[in-house]
Amino acid sequence: MGKYKNWDNKMPCQGIRVLDLSGVLAGPLTASFFAELGATVIKIENKLTGGDATRQWKLKEEDRADEYSAYYHSANYGKEIRLMDLSNEVERNLVNQILPTIDIVISNFQKKTAQKLGFEPDVIVKKYPSIIFAQLSAYSYDDPRPGYDLVMQGETGWISMTGTDYDHVAKLPVAIIDIFAAHQMKEAILIALLKKEKTGSGSILHISLYKSGVSGLANQASNFLNVGYVPKPMGTLHPNIAPYGDIFVSAEEKKFLLAVGSDSQFKKLWFTLISEEVDFTNFDFNSKRVIRRDELQDILQQRFSKHSFKKIEALLLSIHVPFCLIKQLDEVFKDKMAKNMVLPHETEKERVFSLSNIAFDIS
Repeated sequence: MGKYKNWDNKMPCQGIRVLDLSGVLAGPLTASFFAELGATVIKIENKLTGGDATRQWKLKEEDRADEYSAYYHSANYGKEIRLMDLSNEVERNLVNQILPTIDIVISNFQKKTAQKLGFEPDVIVKKYPSIIFAQLSAYSYDDPRPGYDLVMQGETGWISMTGTDYDHVAKLPVAIIDIFAAHQMKEAILIALLKKEKTGSGSILHISLYKSGVSGLANQASNFLNVGYVPKPMGTLHPNIAPYGDIFVSAEEKKFLLAVGSDSQFKKLWFTLISEEVDFTNFDFNSKRVIRRDELQDILQQRFSKHSFKKIEALLLSIHVPFCLIKQLDEVFKDKMAKNMVLPHETEKERVFSLSNIAFDIS
């Protein structure tokens, strides 16, 4: 690791070399994270299949003749892309020749494929003991089942909780399990880099899509494990808090959410908005509000429907009650903070855009 001459808060991974053998989203997102922080990332794509599968995952509005899809750009920022046939010994040897210069390998090869190509984690790390090899699998490395985010959302409970009721369940509109797995992989790699700094030794890291999905269940898992509560689809509502995720409509029919997280916040909302003829003691504690959520929703909606959103916004800001408009992406990317996370870059043919992996600052 003794490659650093100067530390750069913006590019702290300068000098690190990453070999990205992965495809689709979780592995490529992880590699893009390091590329954005200054690492050199070499991505190998299978030229026999036309490269990463996401090159062809195009919206109907996209040009069929374009080399890349918009989806592809979500996870491949800042990489040196090489189309190769790793089943060809000559081309495989070209990759083997750069391995002595590599710090991190990211792969989502299934075990049988890794064995066939000679890219098994234990084989590589045994040959190059300082390499950090991050291996992503659907379930475990020895399990041959393929991994798809949709399947993982179903198998780890996410779809059963998402939607408005059991007849109208939904998947999340991004590959959330892949994104969770990318975060797990980043964290594992950063720990392995710390180990390498202290010991000089590399590591083999196994990351599971399935376990990543389960790990993100948070309070929903805790509700089940401690109380036996099996969550049902509730739309935007929260099973433990009210009004939190409740949707309201202003006089001009703008939809917004409340996110009242404490009794003190609710008390301020109530006595600013509600007249004294409604008994506050029916709703003064969150436990009561969760039980009487529908009644509370009606009371609040009657008040909000009389006011423009501009007036509601001013009121909620003045009493520090959390809320938000339900924005579409064209509205999101009008915001300065969101705009600053857009990364323009050039391909061989055009200017394209990726979204930053980085949501932190270092000082």
